[in-house]
Amino acid sequence: MDDMCRARRNIGLPLDSAPRSGVVGVILAAGCARRFDGNKLLASFKGRPLLRWVIDAALHSRLASLIVVLGHEHARVRRALSDLAGERRLSIVVNQSYRQGQSTSVMAGLAAVPPICTGAMFLVGDQPLIGASVIDRLIAAFEASEGGICFPSCQGQRGNPVVFSTRFFPKLLQLKGDRGGSAIIEANRGAAVPVCFSDPTPFRDVDSRTDLDSLSLGGNVLDRSQAALTLVAALGLETSRVISLCGAGGKTSLMAALTREFSSKPRERVLATTSTKMAISEGVGPWRPCETRNAADILAAASSDTRPILAYRALDYGRGRLLGVSPETIDQLAESGRFTRILVEADGSRCRPLKAPNAREPVFPSSTDTVVIVASLSGLGRPLEENTIFRAEHWSALTGVPISATVTADALARVIEHPSGLARGAPRRARRVLFLNQADTPDRMVAGHHVLEGLPKQPLLEKAVIGRLRPELQICAVRAFWT
Repeated sequence: MDDMCRARRNIGLPLDSAPRSGVVGVILAAGCARRFDGNKLLASFKGRPLLRWVIDAALHSRLASLIVVLGHEHARVRRALSDLAGERRLSIVVNQSYRQGQSTSVMAGLAAVPPICTGAMFLVGDQPLIGASVIDRLIAAFEASEGGICFPSCQGQRGNPVVFSTRFFPKLLQLKGDRGGSAIIEANRGAAVPVCFSDPTPFRDVDSRTDLDSLSLGGNVLDRSQAALTLVAALGLETSRVISLCGAGGKTSLMAALTREFSSKPRERVLATTSTKMAISEGVGPWRPCETRNAADILAAASSDTRPILAYRALDYGRGRLLGVSPETIDQLAESGRFTRILVEADGSRCRPLKAPNAREPVFPSSTDTVVIVASLSGLGRPLEENTIFRAEHWSALTGVPISATVTADALARVIEHPSGLARGAPRRARRVLFLNQADTPDRMVAGHHVLEGLPKQPLLEKAVIGRLRPELQICAVRAFWT
């Protein structure tokens, strides 16, 4: 194996590269970051230097080549990147004048850009959550812009990275001091093409140790008002009455968490149940078990005790299963008005992180007004097999991904939206929301955003939440879809 192949393997790149664009990437990584204690670019994030995350994302993208502009402690940074020496798309230049401002790094980067290109994308070295899909989306917008300036726009704010057509190179070379490309964007608004992103997570930069610690702990990616969101508010369930949960990777835990939140409010009467079956061990939770033959039994149990109820039809000790009640019984209970909230686990997954339904599931009561689709990010990057995905053959048929191949974010996005996917047979009037669970590492958080980027422009989903339920509840990101 030659050095190039070995380097690609080391960073997880496919040996057969995807079609490249005419855009060259330039990572500005020369500054000394005075607000950061130590060399920021070499600070460890998930076991790798901060700068390495940006480089790897760029090398996984459609960028034609990548130039990294170093300055402060350049020899030390170069040593940290020594395993990339065989990567032919990567070159490193040193800006000896980095103390004179960012403009000198822009000039150093442009000096290394090959003459045959369509533009340059300027990235910063302290955005570890940037992903190849974000970079490729900006490239696609640039390719359609007929020689403009493309940049991400999120919540009304302009961000990095920014792509400049070659016709703006002379103006970039005229920058002085610490001025960046913002002045050129402002002076050429007619050529500026904002690319709208609904979620700010990939564009978070690291200015301080506090910022880095926040990302390392799972990423407090919301502003302070959003960070205080309850699970009910994040999922938009304030007015939902009959909530059916489907999918895999945390349905019962989510049902328990919602039961706790709902029942903590005055005058809430909560019923939890399943329309199929669940493990007997999962019956332990913030509810009192109630074995029932019909709706009347449940209503009688609720008349004298306001605590949440977990209703089931029978216990199958031989198989360790708690057998649920029929969807018709759930509809009767909804019609009775006795319960303010009814939570229904509508299918099983045999404790797998992901699943694909068969023709008989999920089993949705017709009274369902909200469907919560659950999927665990822990299943991504693993082989497509039964240990990872319940009904792996069905998953393969829905996505076209062969058995034993890697489970990808794009494949999960297809299963979420497919008519025969996770919400198969849901009542047409029911709202659909998505909960991507187990976002307990930066890698999984990034994967969650890749799933959302893989959804159609107008998905059936109304809302999506990335978060985790254990060891404690954390809402990492919320995205609303407007269809």
